[in-house]
Amino acid sequence: MLKWNLPTLLSRLYLHIIFLLGSMCLTCSDRTPEQLAAIMKCSKHERHTRNYDYMEGGDVRIRQLFSRTQWFLTIDDHGNINGTQDPTNCYSILEIRTVSEGGVLAIKGVKSQYYISMNKSGVLQGKKTYNENCNFKEEFLENFFNAYSSAKWTKQNGTEMFIALNQNGRPLRGRKTKKENISSHFLPMYFSLNVIADA
Repeated sequence: MLKWNLPTLLSRLYLHIIFLLGSMCLTCSDRTPEQLAAIMKCSKHERHTRNYDYMEGGDVRIRQLFSRTQWFLTIDDHGNINGTQDPTNCYSILEIRTVSEGGVLAIKGVKSQYYISMNKSGVLQGKKTYNENCNFKEEFLENFFNAYSSAKWTKQNGTEMFIALNQNGRPLRGRKTKKENISSHFLPMYFSLNVIADA
C-alpha cells in the first residue's frame, strides 16, 4: 500500500516545494530602493544614510512618473529636476513614500537620493534632507493619470501648485500650473528591471 502511494506522495511533495520556493522568490523580490538601485547598477557604491526613519512605516512604491507630455520625471545627482524620454534612465526611478493620511507623500530619486521639493514660489528643486516642502498630495484623475500638488504651498488665490513638465521636458513653476493642464498629469509606471540592468 505504501509503495502504491509513494509516487503520488512524492509528486505532491515536489509541487509543495515548488510552491514554497516561488513564494520565497516573490518575497525576496520586494527589495529596498537601495538594493534595487544596486541591482540595476544605478547606485553609487557607498551606502546611503536614510534620513527619513520616522517615515519607515509608510507605504513605499518604486515607480517612474511618465508625464502626459511624454517625459519621464528625473532627479539627478545635483538635485536638478527634468524630464527624459529614455525609459532606462536611472535617474527616473523614484521612491514614492506615503507620509501621512489623505494621500500625502514624498518623492525621492533612488539613485540621486534627492527628494523633490517645491518652495513658496512654486520652484521645483531637489533636497537631500526631507522637510515639509517635500510633501505632495496625490490626486487620482478621471483620465487615469495622477496629479501631485504641494501639500504646503498654494498660489496667492489659494489654488494648488503642481509638479509639471512642459512639452520640452522642463519643470514648470508651480504658479503657472493647473490641474487641468496635461503638463501636470503623470502616470506612475512599473519599470522593467531587466531592461534597466542591461542598459
